[in-house]
Amino acid sequence: MSQKSSGPGGSRSEIEQLCLRNLLTAPEERVFFKDLEGRFLLVSDGWLAAIGHGISLEHVVGKTDFDFFTHPHAAEAAEDERRIIRTGRSIVNKPERETFADRRPAWVSTSRWPLCDAQGEIVGTWGITRDITAQMQDPQTGLANRLALMDRLKQALVRLEREPGRVAVLFLDIDDFKEINDRLGHRVGDAVLVQIAERLTGISRRFDTVCRYGGDEFVLLCTALHDDENVALIGERVASTLNRPIRTNGSELPVRSSIGAVVCSDPLADPEALLDEADTAMYAAKRERAQTIVIYDAERHRPPGTG
Repeated sequence: MSQKSSGPGGSRSEIEQLCLRNLLTAPEERVFFKDLEGRFLLVSDGWLAAIGHGISLEHVVGKTDFDFFTHPHAAEAAEDERRIIRTGRSIVNKPERETFADRRPAWVSTSRWPLCDAQGEIVGTWGITRDITAQMQDPQTGLANRLALMDRLKQALVRLEREPGRVAVLFLDIDDFKEINDRLGHRVGDAVLVQIAERLTGISRRFDTVCRYGGDEFVLLCTALHDDENVALIGERVASTLNRPIRTNGSELPVRSSIGAVVCSDPLADPEALLDEADTAMYAAKRERAQTIVIYDAERHRPPGTG
């Protein structure tokens, strides 16, 4: 096969068209272009392949994310795009939970930029989405793993710089889970974890992240909280959902959880420190079995010998 020694010839416009055509036909790249109303102008072959069902470009142009994804995922994308159009600032490598009505969700990393005309006016948005499920998802429960949680927490803190509010980290532990594993076997224990994951997903909001932190520990990250939203009440609602008996192998298993929470409004907070504080509060809840949820208090829960 012969190979030209120099780059492609032609005008600047022809070269741009050549590069764009190669980008749009690359099967691995999920590229999209939208107008100011979030309607698709153009998508790549890789985007069409990822959506599936044999849809064509003609079927996509003029439609929005709400025609292909669940409402929560589409609404979050629409909010990001409105912010880009309003501010002109891009959003790069944002981890997202991509959810569909007819298949398992996936984790993706999406970058979005303003789409500008020849005069530099913003006329829409464009972006690239890549599947990162293998890196971000707990294989047993399908929940976010630690890496996904840290990315989402960092994003939530950055958002506090633009939109003052609060985030809450709820650290959850299933009490006496080791006894379930030892007495009934790991298969039953795994079934319990999957049901716990489904319950947490069922009560979380579209901006929240549910993570299996490890073993029988879970984390619920609540973002975009307003001052009048009571985190203790959120924790009580979570506990009442988790503490119902779980049916497995034809019988019911009693389940009880301990929950520690930390609330933050500081965009400069250390994500690792927030998780440590929520974990500390969770162990306090485990010791004080009369309390289902404990909110972290720096004075009350400071480790001995510090401060």
